[in-house]
Order: sequence, then C-alpha cells, then structure tokens
Amino acid sequence: MELSEAIVIRIKQLMKQKKLKIYDLSILSGIPRCTLSIFLNRTTKTLRLENLLFICEAFNMSLKDFFDDKVFENVEAKHWLKKTEE
Repeated sequence: MELSEAIVIRIKQLMKQKKLKIYDLSILSGIPRCTLSIFLNRTTKTLRLENLLFICEAFNMSLKDFFDDKVFENVEAKHWLKKTEE
C-alpha cells in the first residue's frame, strides 16, 4: 500500500471514531476544507507534513501516535520516479 493511501485510511478512521466530517476537521485543524477534500478523496496524493501535524493536533495526538497503527506496517513508496538532469 502507498503511504498516501495509508494516511488517508488513518485520517478517515480517526474521523469516524470522533464522528467528524471534513468540515469539522477543517475547523479544528485550520486546514481549508478543499485541501482536506482533495487529499481524502485521492484527487492528489500529496499532503504537506505541516498539514499532517495540524491534523494530528486536531485529533489531540502526536505524529508518533498517528503512525503507530497497523495500517502503516506494509507501506511502501510505489511509483517513485527520481528525475535526473541530462
């Protein structure tokens, strides 16, 4: 599983546990709703680490606690292409 997919799963897990909608997470984290939506709906696979930290703060947890979940056990960076200059 790709890291971004695992992060989405984990965020959605936590949202379900706390009974939060995207709007609620946006208010609690300070991240624009549209930014959360495009990531959670997989329109983009990138999320700034700073935004993930804000999300963790909204859930009253550390990054360490966020990543301490079985969903991250088999994560890999698929399709990573390092561009080289010619």
